[in-house]
Amino acid sequence: MQLPFFILLSILYVGLSVGLGALSPWKYDLGIIYWFLVPTVGLTCGAMAVAQLVQRFAPVPWIAERSLGFAPRRVHLSWRAAVRGPAILPVLFFPWYLVSLMWTSGDRGARSAAAVIVALALGAVALSIRKLRREVRLLRDGAVAMALIEHRTSTGEDPWEAIRYSFVTANGAAVSGGAYDRGYGVSEGSIVPVFYDPKRPKDHIAACACWLEAGRSG
Repeated sequence: MQLPFFILLSILYVGLSVGLGALSPWKYDLGIIYWFLVPTVGLTCGAMAVAQLVQRFAPVPWIAERSLGFAPRRVHLSWRAAVRGPAILPVLFFPWYLVSLMWTSGDRGARSAAAVIVALALGAVALSIRKLRREVRLLRDGAVAMALIEHRTSTGEDPWEAIRYSFVTANGAAVSGGAYDRGYGVSEGSIVPVFYDPKRPKDHIAACACWLEAGRSG
């Protein structure tokens, strides 16, 4: 359900951006100002506001299901990622246009800079894929422990607030870690599932720090 919703939202936001002139900064009288403020940054901010509202009502899997089941678990996109991921797509027209403008300028220095930016972007994508594969591995096959949230940067619900937590493995080893809350709004003193590698407990991830969610297999 979450993946089709992610795809539909992506098509909607990209379509709106293109329709509002994201591919042509000079389409309207206000030119670059309109292009920057409406179909790119403006639409992204609006989509983020919608995502912020939706995540308040999205279920928390470890509360809604009460059991995460045994490995291998079913791993799927979270509702929070499904509404937040597409929201950033409109603003990506901004760096895309600048890079394409630099590449088509004919200037060797500008082309070199564009090539460097593209290489860095591809490196960031590769790093994101690597992190996502680790997330899938731990959610699907990792052991589960309940961690105590010991600290949060503030009492708000900002999804990027840092948290610190600790948990005890099945073998009695105490492990501590830190992460960013991805929109679950966990508070100090609460508990959250942590998925860890039984052979290397320091290789772990908190459920609230994931873009994906784990549920019972089957």
